[in-house]
Amino acid sequence: MKNKRIFSLFIAVLSLAAVILVLNIKVTTRQGIDYKIYTIRMPLYLKILDFYDRHFNYRWLARRITEGKTAEEEKVMAIFDWTVENIRHQPPELRVVDDHVWHIIVRGYGAHDQFSDAFSTLCNYAGFDAFFMKLSNKARTSKIPFAVVKINRKWYLFDPYNSIYFIKKDGHLASVEDIARGEWMVKITKDDRNTSKVEYSDYFSGILAVDFERAHKWSRANIQSPVNRFFYGIFKQLN
Repeated sequence: MKNKRIFSLFIAVLSLAAVILVLNIKVTTRQGIDYKIYTIRMPLYLKILDFYDRHFNYRWLARRITEGKTAEEEKVMAIFDWTVENIRHQPPELRVVDDHVWHIIVRGYGAHDQFSDAFSTLCNYAGFDAFFMKLSNKARTSKIPFAVVKINRKWYLFDPYNSIYFIKKDGHLASVEDIARGEWMVKITKDDRNTSKVEYSDYFSGILAVDFERAHKWSRANIQSPVNRFFYGIFKQLN
């Protein structure tokens, strides 16, 4: 019996040592600074802790923003308004930093696509299918990032960087199908942001050709939670 306990203790100590050894393995993460990509090495345990810290912060913030809201559109618009009010345009004198979405929220400023990234990630944590993507103009000479959110089984476009979303004449949100039919108009929520004069119709010409369901599946906004990140890791290994 004594030898059995000693052996069990030895196995436990050995297992603990193995876990500590694995958690201290050096892994990498990437960070973009002024559009240059840098690789940062860190111990595995720190990367895991950082990941769960961001996860719980996203979840808490999304719940706080949507607290008291019941309708789907009401929740999404609450997140849109929060994004517009709390994130500022990239100051020209500061570095453009691109690493984790949560850091955009903490910094309180971001580039055009980072607004859509933060907004769509918070929408995901509020229970909506959401992601951001870039649409090209007809001449394919420029692209604009849009946040795309599914509300009541339909997809909708948002441009939080310019404080803009799209509505129909009756004031309701214009879905992708409404936009394809030309039944839409621009709604600006923050006039003091000096929004750029974008000819959005030039970017909507092929909107029905976009497979939003497929584009959403492994989007960055959709793989911030532990479960989705786990399945995304398996998907990457298989492909």
